[in-house]
Amino acid sequence: MRFWELSKKEVINCKDGKRLGYVADLEIDVMTGKVCKLYVPGPGKFCGCFGKSPEFVICWNQIVRIGDDILLVDIETKKAYQKGKD
Repeated sequence: MRFWELSKKEVINCKDGKRLGYVADLEIDVMTGKVCKLYVPGPGKFCGCFGKSPEFVICWNQIVRIGDDILLVDIETKKAYQKGKD
């Protein structure tokens, strides 16, 4: 799967059924070549362009299923919500 395919999938939290948004970025371990984390902009942030609002950080092991249209994750939203980087 390519990143652009992943970025077109909507991220849904299984715990509460809420829509979190779309994947905007990812973190890769350069030693192993594996994806470590996905980053989903928080509410009020559009494509990472307007301000430095918080974002959801989702570890790869928190992904439940990758479907045709959506990406199901199992996270505690308050714990996965982190402030944007400077």
